[in-house]
Amino acid sequence: MRTCVVVVLAGAILGALAVVVCTRPVKVTAAAAQPVSYVQPSAAPQSLGARPAEVAVDVRGEWSWALRELDTGAVVGGGSLRNSAESMIKIWLAVDYLAARGSRIPADDEARVTRMIQAGDDRAAQTLYLRLGEDASITRMIRTCGLRDTLVHPHWWSRTTMSAADASLLGQCVARGPGLSPQWRSKLLDLMRSVAPAGAFGIPEAPALAGRHPAVENGWTRHGSRWTVNCLAIWDHWVLAVLVHYPDRGDGHRYGAGVCKTVAQQLFGRVDAGFAPR
Repeated sequence: MRTCVVVVLAGAILGALAVVVCTRPVKVTAAAAQPVSYVQPSAAPQSLGARPAEVAVDVRGEWSWALRELDTGAVVGGGSLRNSAESMIKIWLAVDYLAARGSRIPADDEARVTRMIQAGDDRAAQTLYLRLGEDASITRMIRTCGLRDTLVHPHWWSRTTMSAADASLLGQCVARGPGLSPQWRSKLLDLMRSVAPAGAFGIPEAPALAGRHPAVENGWTRHGSRWTVNCLAIWDHWVLAVLVHYPDRGDGHRYGAGVCKTVAQQLFGRVDAGFAPR
């Protein structure tokens, strides 16, 4: 038996995105087999007749996802997994640093932010994290972006625990949130669009997003015998977050990247079936 709920994200400019979130007996964990839909109270999605798209991925571990419409704030998703954020949190460290500065920053700090985002430089991230007050910066992220399912890990930015819904809120905070000047917001999103190929996996690899050039910040680490992989992408009017946690079987982070790619493709690859997000 399959149970489905239709959730429609009304676009602020054109059209609507209708998503059917279903449970069905596939070989996944409870976290993936019990999707939850989220809609912010401020959002008022209405059905405009778009045909639904189903998200169903056979995952060997735990996973969750959230797709947020940037203009309305409406969000739909599935799964209850909360992952350590890993490098995904670096976009906040950039926001927190740039928001506290004026129109100019020292050249060495601009280079540091660039390395942190484009090349995933952990030392650059650690330097900014310490300067920003360590846990105080993560607390500001929770407050500024309105996060609901995020926990601070004392003195360890990459171990901040976050849900997919909160990851999508973080993406919205980067694209639309307070604090950043237009100059720095544009700069940060451009850096995320030019992430080194090794870190630009997952969502941008979906054929349905060819030519979209999303802004990306992924995070991935092996902890013991299990991998944590997080994918976050922002483009057009959307932010998509996919979190995966699974046992290592020799395929490393590419397995999680494949899950991210599949979710994006299922959501945005149905134009021929009447599913046409703008």
